[in-house]
Amino acid sequence: MKKLVSLLLMVTIMTTLLGGVVAVAEENTNGTYTMYMRSTYIDWIKELKWYDEAEVRTGINVEYVYGPEEFADCYSEIDQRIISNTLPDAVMTKLSQTNVYGPEGVFVDLAPYIAQYAPNLQAYIDANPAYKGLVTSADGAIYGLCKETPIFADLIGYRVDHFAAAGVDAEAIVTMEDFTNAMRALKAFHGAENKNYYPLSGRDSAMRFAAWFGCPSNISLTESNGVYVSGHSKDGSFDIMNDGAYTMAETMKVWYDEGLINPEWVAGTFGEADWESAMLSGNGSIFYDYYNRAQWFMQNGGPDNDPNYQMGVMNFIKADDGSVLPVTTSMKYNDECVTAVNANCSEETIKTILAFHDFFYSEEGIVLANYGVEGESYQVNADGEKEFIVDFNAEEATAAGEKRWSFLSDRLTVCKPVDDEAFFKWNDVLIAEATGRLFTEENLLPAYVLKFTDEQSMEIANLVATVFDAQLSGLTSFVNGTTELTADSWKAFQDQMNTMGLSRIEEIQLAAYQATYGEN
Repeated sequence: MKKLVSLLLMVTIMTTLLGGVVAVAEENTNGTYTMYMRSTYIDWIKELKWYDEAEVRTGINVEYVYGPEEFADCYSEIDQRIISNTLPDAVMTKLSQTNVYGPEGVFVDLAPYIAQYAPNLQAYIDANPAYKGLVTSADGAIYGLCKETPIFADLIGYRVDHFAAAGVDAEAIVTMEDFTNAMRALKAFHGAENKNYYPLSGRDSAMRFAAWFGCPSNISLTESNGVYVSGHSKDGSFDIMNDGAYTMAETMKVWYDEGLINPEWVAGTFGEADWESAMLSGNGSIFYDYYNRAQWFMQNGGPDNDPNYQMGVMNFIKADDGSVLPVTTSMKYNDECVTAVNANCSEETIKTILAFHDFFYSEEGIVLANYGVEGESYQVNADGEKEFIVDFNAEEATAAGEKRWSFLSDRLTVCKPVDDEAFFKWNDVLIAEATGRLFTEENLLPAYVLKFTDEQSMEIANLVATVFDAQLSGLTSFVNGTTELTADSWKAFQDQMNTMGLSRIEEIQLAAYQATYGEN
């Protein structure tokens, strides 16, 4: 990346020397600025009623520049735009790009301008040390603003009608023993004449239950356990050095041997379409997946296949002593949806860009972006609670290109705070109830974005590419019986992973966490 930056600067110099005209961001006039973004996001923004209202209230209009549909292509185009000096006023980039290009003078240091022109944003940064640590470089510069996202966790979806037919009470399932016994009852009833029936199924990797055994990967100022990066703070999260990981493998082997879990899923050959088909056709009853998947099955063929089809969401599994086993979550901040500002912008343009963002950090802007307009999309009840008065299903079913009320804050519109309560309320009744019941502080593990040096990034990427797949393969072999699960074979597995680089991954992760959040 540093070599690319040097090349960019050389191209710029040569262009000037040869008489070329170096493109400069246009002077801001009449409260407008240009913004480069992923094309899909731009299309969605143009449908949002609350966004139109924000432009009216601020008097600022954003002229969007369409980027490619895929994220990776967007970031590659930014590289090319830097070379050709065709950056718009602001861009959707990723933190690693701002950390390289910012110090080289491509993106402006926003820190002094935020202090001067964006008091609400400044107050947010000061009140959120994790965010401050993430977006602030070692010398105090801020080259990009990270998008805040709702904090997601997977939910345990289940066929209510399947449970009722088999005489299984979902409310009585508290511990792992309860869960396993419930699956045995389901297997005995629904699998008696259906050899394709497995109570538990899913997509991609089946090694997603570590939180239920108290052994997910984790990180803090003092320790780093398991592969935490590359998305594995949530999905594919496990710490094989934790005793709970052995219990997980042992329990999943019981599920496998007794036909309680789909063997193709364990083998990694059961894709998303396979899983959806199994759940829709009655060949599965339980899954642990994305928070709104239970509703997805209700809206995408479940009741059409079976008039009794009804999905529900189970409580999270607890430890044998009844204590909470918090589940893994998505990260609050998205380091791949970052807003950076062209260093060629005038101060007036920078002021306009920050004024638009600052509005969304004010109380008025927060309410608008998360609930809309009072009397049009929400009302305030007698108890002071805000309640949506527009229907989720009707609004989200609006034809593409038509205006709608939508509050799907997992998409990038503008960097702004997210009201998690409002986001999950903005769902069908089934999901709104489940998330309100289960997404509590004690049930959710925090997740952190880590910033690495160039050297750390290269080393850990190479190690993770090898070690994580080896861990996955090793766990699978214990579950399906290819490798006998004993204390000695498990210890050999742990030693092998450390030799391959697991312990080194943990060291790099810890150093990065301490550097990012240690002083905050």
